[in-house]
Amino acid sequence: MNALAIAKSCDFRSLRMPQHVRVLQSSLLIKMLVPILLVVAVMVIAISVYTPRAVVDTALEEAVVKGLQTADQLRALRAFYSENVVSKAVKDGAKASASYKNDPSAIPVPTTFILDVAQAFSNDQVKVGLVSPFPWPTRAGRVLDDFQREAWDKLSLDPSAHFERREVVGGREVLRVAVGDRMDASCVACHNANPQSPKRDWKVGDVRGIIEVVRPIDQITRGAQALSWHLVAGISVAGVILFGVLSALGLQLVRPLRDLAASINNIAKGCLHEAIPHTKRVDELGTVARALMNMQEQTSERMRAEEQISHMAHHDALTGLPNRVLFGSELERALTEWLPDKTVAVFCLDLDRFKQVNDTLGHPVGDALLTAVAERLQSFVSDRTLVARLGGDEFALIQVGAEQPADSTLLGEQIIARLSEPYEIRGYQIVIGASVGVSLAPHDGDGADDLLKNADLALYRAKTEGRGMLRFFELGMDAQMLARRELELDLRRALVNDEFELYYQPLVNIDSDAICGFEALIRWNHPTRGMVSPVEFISLAEEVGEIEAIGAWVLKTACREAATWPDDIKVAVNLSPLQFRSGSLVLHVMSALASSRLKADRLELEITEGLLLQDTEATLATLHQLRDLGVRISMDDFGTGYSSLSYLRKFPFDKIKIDRSFVRDLAETDGCMAIVRAVMDLGYGLGMSTTAEGVETAEQLAHLKREGCVEAQGYLISPPRPAGAVAEMLFVQMLSGRSVA
Repeated sequence: MNALAIAKSCDFRSLRMPQHVRVLQSSLLIKMLVPILLVVAVMVIAISVYTPRAVVDTALEEAVVKGLQTADQLRALRAFYSENVVSKAVKDGAKASASYKNDPSAIPVPTTFILDVAQAFSNDQVKVGLVSPFPWPTRAGRVLDDFQREAWDKLSLDPSAHFERREVVGGREVLRVAVGDRMDASCVACHNANPQSPKRDWKVGDVRGIIEVVRPIDQITRGAQALSWHLVAGISVAGVILFGVLSALGLQLVRPLRDLAASINNIAKGCLHEAIPHTKRVDELGTVARALMNMQEQTSERMRAEEQISHMAHHDALTGLPNRVLFGSELERALTEWLPDKTVAVFCLDLDRFKQVNDTLGHPVGDALLTAVAERLQSFVSDRTLVARLGGDEFALIQVGAEQPADSTLLGEQIIARLSEPYEIRGYQIVIGASVGVSLAPHDGDGADDLLKNADLALYRAKTEGRGMLRFFELGMDAQMLARRELELDLRRALVNDEFELYYQPLVNIDSDAICGFEALIRWNHPTRGMVSPVEFISLAEEVGEIEAIGAWVLKTACREAATWPDDIKVAVNLSPLQFRSGSLVLHVMSALASSRLKADRLELEITEGLLLQDTEATLATLHQLRDLGVRISMDDFGTGYSSLSYLRKFPFDKIKIDRSFVRDLAETDGCMAIVRAVMDLGYGLGMSTTAEGVETAEQLAHLKREGCVEAQGYLISPPRPAGAVAEMLFVQMLSGRSVA
């Protein structure tokens, strides 16, 4: 394949460069620089607007603080002067007077002293004053302005506050800050005694005037404005520099992109031997360059890979047969081309006993067996018959142009016979079988999905009727098999969807009439069918292999809920024989006990006599392991057909449960009474307790009590109840001292 053909195999239309490459390159640069410029400009403008205002506001806040500091200094100076100068001078015979300037022998009173000091502090940048609305001879005719009156009103109410305002005074904008001139302890007595005082009830802290500090705004903000414009200029310069740096970086990016764009254009033209620039770079552009180089090298290889992927998408990887996707499309094509002139037959077949091969010989042998089955199927079918593997050990065939149903019957029987012949796989001689289901178009449907479904239903019927059989689809089979299949699918999802629930039926001690334990009974809350009886789904769970997971859930849930009951109340759990075959039953019991922290002797496992018929040695070994854990073992349904005293001799059960069939006819049939009496005597002699199931009448309970039965269970005492009702039953028993019956 030449370079031009390789290039044409890839769709480079979206990668081809326009004729005016430089224009697009410039446009890319502009698209990068314009947003950068806008961002920098907006940033500079925003800072230029905000910074002067922020600097000026800060300067004004500092001016207010300085004004308050000046006022505090004047107040402190007055207090110091009053206590350390005036008070001592008066004691020494001196006189303090507001008109001390006209009396050489007098010193100024504190207020006059502060006024003089404030006047001395005042200049063009700051003016300090002390004003008061109270009339004094030295203040005759003085009138407070609006600011001073408002400050007086506020500071009279809150002496610790301050008052500030910007306003124009004498044609100049100023900042005025006022604080209260408050009475000190040294001033109160003097003011109250002075005949010229405006009032005689002064107290410490009273406001007698206001100290005002006035500063021109232009003096305050002059330095701040200069600083702010310096900052704006610096920020503008930084913005220009930032734009320049980002522009340079943009150019550094655009130039390699121009080179790489030229390389893409060369690849689109079929020039696959041109060197790709910038492959030595360690940044993202280098990554792109190396990707382009890889694209040059892998174009032809990719074409081969696409062909292989297409084949894999339509064929089974293990056997090479068409898979479900290709089978469906071929079936649609066959229906279109052959109907209505000819009949099309669809075969679904499943290998019998294949799971045992996987379990005993391993999956590699199982895979080799599937390959041999595929080869054997292809060896005897005609060219018009398509063989496909749908998955697992399921195969399907399409037969066209044949006389039906005779030819389909012949082919089905041939499939069963040939696939049942022995196989030699890796030194093993393996014998399996096959079950086959057939649907015919157009009689059983004219759509691919319907035909495949109906053939699968026929296969399901063949398997349920004994395997190794051929069955054609029949009306009525659809509803019956579909219902069972739907129930099977729902059962597989029930545990994940948390649809199971445990009910508990109490066991009572007949002598004390007190609850001594509960038997856990599973219920299935189906989302559409409602409550499904265990009679319907337990056998199905055993058949489809779900019983181990369900049994483990029952053990774990029963132990967890029983752990919340009083320590003398036991819980009984029924076991399926299939749980013993899995080999993990002991581990499930250990896990349930460990996670719930339930004492082992409070768990009672119930098994049926039929279990002991299957594999006595292995079963007894498992029972002894459970017994070693401290778990109690009970034989359920004793006397229903498999009873053997050898079982009781081989394994010492803790309890024997008398089947309800004997309890039901206890009062009417002497034989039942004799059997019950014999079982109880047997249990007593072997040291096993006895429990009678199915007690429904008081007469039955009375008979059992007379014969010495230890425990009873049945609807007379209580039907099975949800887990939430157990605590209520135990609480009622504790309060009343009576049974729950």
